[in-house]
Amino acid sequence: MPTLTTARLVLRPLQRGDADALATALDDWDVIRWLSGPPYPYRLADARQFIADVRAGGAGVWAITLADGGFLGTVGLGVEFGYWLRRGAWGRGYATEATTALLDHHFAGGGAAVEAGIHPDNARSRHLLEKLGFVADGHSVTYFPARRADIERPMFRLTPEAWRRLRDAAE
Repeated sequence: MPTLTTARLVLRPLQRGDADALATALDDWDVIRWLSGPPYPYRLADARQFIADVRAGGAGVWAITLADGGFLGTVGLGVEFGYWLRRGAWGRGYATEATTALLDHHFAGGGAAVEAGIHPDNARSRHLLEKLGFVADGHSVTYFPARRADIERPMFRLTPEAWRRLRDAAE
């Protein structure tokens, strides 16, 4: 996995040393309640296991960090496209910057269409996906461990053609 850089951010493979920051950021209900993967409470052992799994499986998950190394969250592209930021990083455009960098990388390499799902009440994620050119594409039922519930969530899709149109219009 390459390291991706933007004006303010570095997207790099997760490292074992990220475990403390990852555990601290995800042991926050206001962050984790929107995520369909992690349990709550989220502990250091969970972070260590997640990092080990990602590193062993070669999953496309990048740490989002500031240029000085400050950990902000993660962005990934596997079966689905996903991202999250620690609460202190919200509202600064970091999610847009990180997701744009990953999508640029993905589509520049000839990547196929991307799918993403969100919690139905997560208006901020819906807004970001729509800003990135994703369009609604059905629903799926997904188990959210932090909520201990199966939730029907909206799914979104972004094609390479739609991404190119969006990026061309921005230039």
